[in-house]
Amino acid sequence: MPATQGKIIPIAVLNAAVAGSALGAHEREAVEHAIAVHARRPGPLIELLHAVQDMLGHIPEAAVPRIADALNLSRAEVHGVISYYPHFRSTPAGRHVLQVCRAEACQSRGADALLAHAGQALGCGSSGHGHEHGTSADGAVTLEPVYCLGLCASSPAVMLDGQPHAHVSANGLDALIAQCRQPEQAGEPVAQPAHAGAGAGAGAGAGAGAGAGAGAGPGVRVYVPRDAAALAVGADAVAGALQRECAARGLQVQIVRNGSRGLLWLETLVEVETPEGRVAYGPVTADVVPGLIDAGMLQGGSHALCHGLTEAIAYLARQERLTFARVGVIDPLNLSDYAAHGGWQGLERAARMEPAAIVQEVLDSGLRGRGGAAFPAGIKWKTVAAAAGPQKYIACNADEGDSGTFADRLLMEGDPYTLIEGMAIAGLAVGATQGLVYVRSEYPHAIATLREAIARAEAAGWLGRDVAGSGRAFHMEVRKGAGSYVCGEETAMLESIEGRRGIVRAKPPLPAIEGLWGRPTVINNVITLATVPLILARGAAFYQGFGMGRSRGTLPFQLAGNIARGGLVEKAFGLSLRELVEDFGGGTATGRAIKAVQVGGPLGSYVAPADWDAPLDYEAYAAKGNVVGHGGIVVHDDTADMAQLARYAMEFCAIESCGKCTPCRIGSTRGVEVIDRIVRAGADPAAHAGQVALLESLCDTMQHGSMCAMGGMTPYPVRSALNHYPQDFGIESTTAAAAA
Repeated sequence: MPATQGKIIPIAVLNAAVAGSALGAHEREAVEHAIAVHARRPGPLIELLHAVQDMLGHIPEAAVPRIADALNLSRAEVHGVISYYPHFRSTPAGRHVLQVCRAEACQSRGADALLAHAGQALGCGSSGHGHEHGTSADGAVTLEPVYCLGLCASSPAVMLDGQPHAHVSANGLDALIAQCRQPEQAGEPVAQPAHAGAGAGAGAGAGAGAGAGAGAGPGVRVYVPRDAAALAVGADAVAGALQRECAARGLQVQIVRNGSRGLLWLETLVEVETPEGRVAYGPVTADVVPGLIDAGMLQGGSHALCHGLTEAIAYLARQERLTFARVGVIDPLNLSDYAAHGGWQGLERAARMEPAAIVQEVLDSGLRGRGGAAFPAGIKWKTVAAAAGPQKYIACNADEGDSGTFADRLLMEGDPYTLIEGMAIAGLAVGATQGLVYVRSEYPHAIATLREAIARAEAAGWLGRDVAGSGRAFHMEVRKGAGSYVCGEETAMLESIEGRRGIVRAKPPLPAIEGLWGRPTVINNVITLATVPLILARGAAFYQGFGMGRSRGTLPFQLAGNIARGGLVEKAFGLSLRELVEDFGGGTATGRAIKAVQVGGPLGSYVAPADWDAPLDYEAYAAKGNVVGHGGIVVHDDTADMAQLARYAMEFCAIESCGKCTPCRIGSTRGVEVIDRIVRAGADPAAHAGQVALLESLCDTMQHGSMCAMGGMTPYPVRSALNHYPQDFGIESTTAAAAA
């Protein structure tokens, strides 16, 4: 089936369940268990399907009639959801599932070649286009191309059975595949995700993941991150090596599994607490642990991997960490640790304020949505607060699928309570009693961390029937996505939460008036809501003191792709792209010249080199036809083929379109074809001039005729690549082409 048909429901499948074999005993037990747990929840279908697939590895066709009956849905509705979301499988997968990221950030470091190598090694013939599920003949491995794993600064990245792996080479991939094929591992995952909270105690030394058992007693406190980016380069192995080596030497240590500081080129970044402060060592691997201890690491001793005091590292010292102040500093699940570092102060203040006063504080701060649209958060809150209705909701959009972005994941895994606190404040402000966090299925560690944090916060009285002693209720839950990029659009996200295909809704009505289940709903991004506690704790004027123009506060910029020092940089608006990429990022990882920088995700522009010194500000960038978006920055060196990257943007839109509007669904499909014709025309102006004009016209139609940003923004990377790098398309300039 062509990629553009991936979300079309063939009529033939509607009766497939009838023809399918009956459920076996184990399958029937799994389906009934999932129904018992989820059927009575609002919008249960997607969560129920997740539960079935988690237990069986796929969703048997014979299960569809039973699920449909239990939820009072038609079989077509259930089939429609299964076929729409790439995460769901209706046929059995291999014993292991290997996901290879092919987003722009990973492409910049050879992801497409890695995917092709995986297909050859497994003999499953995956082309890497669309969401194909190719399985090796021996049934060992199912290969799935995906569009973002949130490891954009550690590319190329893969996920094997929920366990992330970064900087993967062809040889490294072969080693993973070989492990999958070991007879003794048949039927068992190679590596389970280190579920945050699994076995984690309340003390500061609580650990999680393989080999990460913390020493609960006294001793030197050593911090080893549990963030997915750190796990991807062996953080669990480092924690285990530290534990074993210290035990063998009779040394007492307390291992704290913190979040990542965001200096991702240094992961695994191990920190040791000393009287002078925390001393950083990195990148640490398990094999160097004995030598580090020999060198006096536990006392902050000198070593080739020692970077001195963590807070004095230039990359970190030059930042203005407001939203991310605690990330990498605390044990993410330790309530006492959170409170000791300023947590709950904003909620405690909000609990004593009138709702209108809370809304006004957010309005006065100038906080704008950090999800990309940059709409003033306070206006959304004011609208929902004024709306009538028996029930209101706070919906957090954590469907962070843009290539080059990982700030949401970093925060959810490293400081989940600040998101919980922000959502609780929002609930008090607008009269909402229920909050939902919609998290991408590609973020298993974030999901596990959030669920554990919500349970602990409710047990401690920060959530529940009496939030922080306010006398008002607010409850939270996590909803798991299923691999659809367009669900990052707010109304498609609402459809998904309600248990349907994630198709964009027409507006009006606005979600603030008619959102979840037709009720008034505040929809904000993770970073937006996670910034609210600081605003309430420190005041609107404090936050207003950062930034420029109408872009107030800070933004967590994420440096990804072909970059020497990838990671998170939280700075006030107003710095330049060149400062981020060259001063913080250190140029390309390959050492070659920077050719192109994409800002704002896969649908953001390639910023012209002449504009690299312009201030990063919403309005300043918009005036140049660029977007700041979520702050994702993807760097490419001078080997990048910009025509192919422009083609990728159209292909991505064609695959990920919800299909509701023609400019997006068909325009992107034709866009791929037109770019191919331009490239084939070579240097013949007469051959390609008309095609360039056609591409420009097509981009106009998509930009102005699409229902949402999926189709509306796809022209940004295409046009910018064509305008700034015409030679990659075989033409001298678009101006010359138009005049030919």
